Amino acid sequence: MEEKKIGVIHYNFSFKEFAEFVDWCCQNQVFYVEIQSSTLIRPDSQPEKEAEKLSTLLSKNKIRVSQLSAGNDFVQKTSQDMEVQMEKLKLVCRLAHLLQTDQLRIDGGWPKEGVEADKYGQLILDGLLRTVSLAEKENLYLALDNHGVITNDYQFQLELIIKVNSSRLGVNLDTMNYAWYGYSVDHLPIIYETMAPFTRHTHLKDGTGTRSNYRGKVLGEGEIPLKDAISALQNNHYKGVWCIEYEGPDKESGYSRCVQWLRKNI
Repeated sequence: MEEKKIGVIHYNFSFKEFAEFVDWCCQNQVFYVEIQSSTLIRPDSQPEKEAEKLSTLLSKNKIRVSQLSAGNDFVQKTSQDMEVQMEKLKLVCRLAHLLQTDQLRIDGGWPKEGVEADKYGQLILDGLLRTVSLAEKENLYLALDNHGVITNDYQFQLELIIKVNSSRLGVNLDTMNYAWYGYSVDHLPIIYETMAPFTRHTHLKDGTGTRSNYRGKVLGEGEIPLKDAISALQNNHYKGVWCIEYEGPDKESGYSRCVQWLRKNI
């Protein structure tokens, strides 16, 4: 039987120490994790040393990093601001190698004062093209998240993927975020079918409501048609990690229940 690659996102847990998170993973038989770059890149830290320490602990427990979340933003006011983003991405690439992962989760960016909305598309496209070039040099892959109010427009997200036209760039499919953005629940299966051929990684997330009314739920207990998302991915021969993102209360017990649901449904 093929291995079920079940994973979780580290940065939504309530543990203060990374070792506690690793213990939880072992107890719940979860052997893939997504790490956020801000876990390593802090004002008082040495990111490379932090990455080496985490990698040693994870390897000791046979846990693999499915992807490293870059925390980038291509919607910038000036070329100098964009260069800061690119320098950060170069560091994130080095950290990915130290964590023994070949994939980065990347974002498009967020609206901000001083950047006109009609500039978002070109700024994000330029950032993606430069990051793909970097990924080619570093032998890494990229998963563009549907996040925020720009790349949650799935048609725009798809347009970016097609324009870049690189095997290095795919999608990080977040099952809840499209609904959070405002798409009807009934429309979600169509979105999943559209994006599944391009999906490199998942954020399996359930919940109810949109924007300020959003509430995170255990998988299978919200209104998101998760089984449609799973079917769309399986029909497109998805081989990546089924990564859970839980944003409800009682983090550890909620994540455990999510793992139990997922094991029964993939």
